[in-house]
Amino acid sequence: MKVCEIFRSIEGEGLRTGQAAVFVRLHGCNLRCSYCDSMYAVEGLDYKQMNAGEILAAVEAYRTESGVKCVTLTGGEPLIHADVDELLTALSKVGFEVNVETNGTVPCKWRLPGLFFTMDWKCKSSGMSDRMKMENLATLCKDDVLKFVVGSIEDLQETERVVAQLSQILESSSQNGSISNGMPHIYVSPVFGTLAYEEIVNWMLASRVMTENNARFQVQLHKIVWDPDLRGV
Repeated sequence: MKVCEIFRSIEGEGLRTGQAAVFVRLHGCNLRCSYCDSMYAVEGLDYKQMNAGEILAAVEAYRTESGVKCVTLTGGEPLIHADVDELLTALSKVGFEVNVETNGTVPCKWRLPGLFFTMDWKCKSSGMSDRMKMENLATLCKDDVLKFVVGSIEDLQETERVVAQLSQILESSSQNGSISNGMPHIYVSPVFGTLAYEEIVNWMLASRVMTENNARFQVQLHKIVWDPDLRGV
């Protein structure tokens, strides 16, 4: 696998916001989002080849040193790597709690102890909304996260439509006797430096769809603690 960096920091967003974790950033992505803040992990040669065992050893070293038990696998897009299943299995087997940050183009088919997914839905301002598939959202479960990064009022409206549609799909599956995975946790996050936080929050409070589905507003905490352009945090 192409590994861009492995480092220890805090989770900047999502279910484990503020919690210590080891980040494994894999190199390469099948999207080119307009607001990407980690292009060094998308293009170029800023990576080294490592197998699952080597990555596991690097992560284990952090646990030995500091006791950290949480791992976040990110990118780029981690799920496009051929051996990612081997890495996820290895991390799970030795007791790490793994969060996989994924861009929404790959179904979340892996279900292992301690593993959950944080999936993006790329709204229009990303330039990648035509690559999104509702069926991929349906592979999430109640322990996972569905994240919307918004940079315009149009993005907010798209977010509401997608949440409403997913909720209807899951409710219909349940009524038809199908196995429903449950609604994932919904997070809304601004593109850094675009919509005012107050504008997003006021919109969420006014939306019945977002309220009924327990949507949460978040900011990227690591960009507040450190310089927004700093790597390795």
